[in-house]
Amino acid sequence: MKRSLKIPAILFILLILCFTACNRSNDNSVSISDNTQSVHESSEKKSENSERNISQKENSSTNKEIQISVSSKVNEQTEISMESKEASSEESSEIREDKSNVEESSDEVVSENSDIQSSTEEVSEEPEKVFDESMVYESDKKYFVQELDEKLYKCFIKMYCSVMYFEDGVHFAEDISSESLDTMMFLLNYDCPELIQLNGDYSPIYVDEECKKVSGVYFTYNMSEESYNEYIDELKLFFETLKADIGEKSDIEKEKYVYDMIFEDIVYDDANSYSGTVWGTLINHIGRCEGICKSFMWCMRELDVECMCVSGTPKWQTDAVYAGHSWNIIKINGKYYNVDLTIDDIKENENQVCHPNYGFFNVNDEFNDKTHEVYGFYRELGLPECKSDKANYHKMNGLMVYSGEDVKEQLMEIFEKNFSDNKIDNLSIKFDNLSVMNKSCVHMEEWLKEFLRSENINYSNVCDEMCQTITVYVEVLGEEGEE
Repeated sequence: MKRSLKIPAILFILLILCFTACNRSNDNSVSISDNTQSVHESSEKKSENSERNISQKENSSTNKEIQISVSSKVNEQTEISMESKEASSEESSEIREDKSNVEESSDEVVSENSDIQSSTEEVSEEPEKVFDESMVYESDKKYFVQELDEKLYKCFIKMYCSVMYFEDGVHFAEDISSESLDTMMFLLNYDCPELIQLNGDYSPIYVDEECKKVSGVYFTYNMSEESYNEYIDELKLFFETLKADIGEKSDIEKEKYVYDMIFEDIVYDDANSYSGTVWGTLINHIGRCEGICKSFMWCMRELDVECMCVSGTPKWQTDAVYAGHSWNIIKINGKYYNVDLTIDDIKENENQVCHPNYGFFNVNDEFNDKTHEVYGFYRELGLPECKSDKANYHKMNGLMVYSGEDVKEQLMEIFEKNFSDNKIDNLSIKFDNLSVMNKSCVHMEEWLKEFLRSENINYSNVCDEMCQTITVYVEVLGEEGEE
């Protein structure tokens, strides 16, 4: 009985176990199926995902290619842009440099302008000194200065400018001979009448014991710079008046006008401080040969007539302490003539009455050399030859007496021509021969009396051997023999 009970129990357990197993199998099948389905679904999803991924990858690849392409273009553009930028940068750099240079140049210009402005301000306060030909007054009219060689001309310009600035002296770039210095000092004094401040005294700076070479010179002045400016202004006004008074005249008429003006206004005095200057002669009316000579020259130059001063030894006073003399050479109608106004009978005091005899008014060298010996350096520089006597005062006016003809007859013709109308009271007559003149002096009163035939006329004459002239004075008297 016990055995039979066990089998059914076992079977029951087995059934339960089978049932349980079946349930588990179904569950597992479901699970597997679910899993399979899930897997399938997952696979499909994966496939879809894979396709999607592939598509995405393809798209991504395409995008990448596009991106690469775009990127490449962008890079190309970027490179172009970079090159452009670099070029632009270089250009900008160059522009900046140019701008910088311009700015620097501008700064330099501004700086230069500032310097110029500063310099201008300084100049306005104290003008920079000029040492060139522009300082020389009417340099083209200075005949002998223009004849200097290049080296001496440069020295002369430096000397001239130094005198104009009232400097104590001047040092040359190169040594020159003492003779050359003497020549240039003469030209400063006699070819430059405007240098009224310059005294004739000077001190050479010798460089050798023999005194043959000089390195410079020290000047002496006879007036202050303030006085100089004042006197020059007076002379400018004088020349303006002279030009206005002259008007339109020929060169010979201008010469005669100036000659008579100086003769009438000047009192001869060789001791006055300014008698050797143009100011002393023309403004102060006191002069000696130097001042008279320079005054005549400057007047003629202002009237556009070529004229110069020359100096030398007067043969009539070689034993004098200072045996020096000055006269002029003038150019009239293309020919040169000697003129010596000082040798004429210039008055020695204001109350003295004198009349010019024009003894050396435009004479040739043949006549002038009898009494004048010019310094050698003038000839070395090229002294003009005076060969003509065409513009001589006496020859032009028919007042010459020639030794080869009847002297009395010539004099009677001159008296007839000049004294018949009683319009003049003096007359200068020139003789070509001194011996003939001296003989004529003996008979002059007799011949005048014969010609005039009147008791109411007083006459006299003055003989001048140096000028070879006889000046006749005629004075008409009243009915009772009174003037």
